[in-house]
Amino acid sequence: MVDQIELQKIHHCLRIIENIKKQIGAEEAARYVEKAIDLTRQWLNDKTDVSQKLYDLLDDEECSFTLYQESEKDEYMIDVWNCIIDAVAYICRKIYEEQGADYFPEPIELVDEDTYSRLLAGYEKCMKQ
Repeated sequence: MVDQIELQKIHHCLRIIENIKKQIGAEEAARYVEKAIDLTRQWLNDKTDVSQKLYDLLDDEECSFTLYQESEKDEYMIDVWNCIIDAVAYICRKIYEEQGADYFPEPIELVDEDTYSRLLAGYEKCMKQ
């Protein structure tokens, strides 16, 4: 069960995504980031299981945050995508847990409090640039 502290962290991740999405210039990529925001809000509002949909935004073969990040040449934009990826991965992990998942996709299995700490450090770095 997601406790109050974890819920606050999810809200914080959501605010980070909302703030940093302004840096995404590509319209299609920005739409996918907005979709992650909408899915997270949906889960926060009614606890609809959106874990797989969020995960697909992270790791879909055709279009995913990871592909956008890997195609970037600009270091700042790589950092922006890293923030988005870490935030969505953290949210995704918490939703999987809330839904009672026994198994997680491998990348989500690795998400822990270090991911959240790395997100905060990365976001701070992005805001200084």
